[in-house]
Amino acid sequence: MMRTVLCVSWLIAATASAQGAPDAGSRVPLQAVVDSLVQEAARLSPGTDVAIAVKDLRTGEYAGAHDTVPHVSASSAKVFWVAAALKKVDMAKVAPLAEKVFRTSDNEATGLVIDAVGGPDAVNDYLRSLGLLNTAITKWNYGRPRRATNSPRALDNDNYFCAADAVSFLQRLDGGELLKPGPTSRLLGWMELPRREGCGGWLGTRLPAPVKATLRHKAGWLPPGCCSDDARYNVLNEVGLVRLPDGGRYAVALLAAHGPDWPKQAFFIERASCVLYRALSGEASLDCGEALAKQGGPAPVPVPDGGTSPNYDCD
Repeated sequence: MMRTVLCVSWLIAATASAQGAPDAGSRVPLQAVVDSLVQEAARLSPGTDVAIAVKDLRTGEYAGAHDTVPHVSASSAKVFWVAAALKKVDMAKVAPLAEKVFRTSDNEATGLVIDAVGGPDAVNDYLRSLGLLNTAITKWNYGRPRRATNSPRALDNDNYFCAADAVSFLQRLDGGELLKPGPTSRLLGWMELPRREGCGGWLGTRLPAPVKATLRHKAGWLPPGCCSDDARYNVLNEVGLVRLPDGGRYAVALLAAHGPDWPKQAFFIERASCVLYRALSGEASLDCGEALAKQGGPAPVPVPDGGTSPNYDCD
């Protein structure tokens, strides 16, 4: 056990000391950074199921952990569905809906986006055409019920994706491989509309201000008390494109679920985003919440007997 702790500490310290442009000879490999984060998650957010995927779009270096395991996608999947609509119909029809989808994660507008594609089955056909085999929409009930007949139902009635699929999608979106230049630019612009820190903006919370200002992402969350079973949900996802000081970018997916302590789960996602940025940017002095991590993350939120649990939704 002591050897494991020392190893994790060394990896985090080495990540923090990386300097300049990242290459195999100047820093810890990205996979080692991801592996250290997964080990840290067990301490900072016990009981949370974590999946990570990250790709440096400058070098092609990829790292992942549990990255093909399906997770409930929550609202993070909306970026896929808007892309499917842009592929299928005129941008003028999608734009007013997409503004709502990304600015406030509007669920009824999302339903109309799905309808514009041709329904859930058409969305799944689009996902499969991209080779996203661990991603599917199964149902969407906002506005009216919609059921897919071609979902593999890997998570029963839930919509799902995996970290590797999300990063593959983001890489191709960033590279202009999914859509024509106009729709590509608009979708990337819409991804700048969500919050960039705090609830719904976890990916950016601990990033430097200039990076936060250019963040393109879509969070998804199903917090405690939102759904039928906290042990099944308590979902907190972030997928996005992060800009580096040299103008390069990386694609990242951070998925967390089932954790019994929501603030600790959120802190882990915020910290993981920062640690990955620090490793890829070489900004050794960046504080990714070291003091809070050392004490084990946020203290539990006390709830008096018979009291109401905090509302962790971001409305």
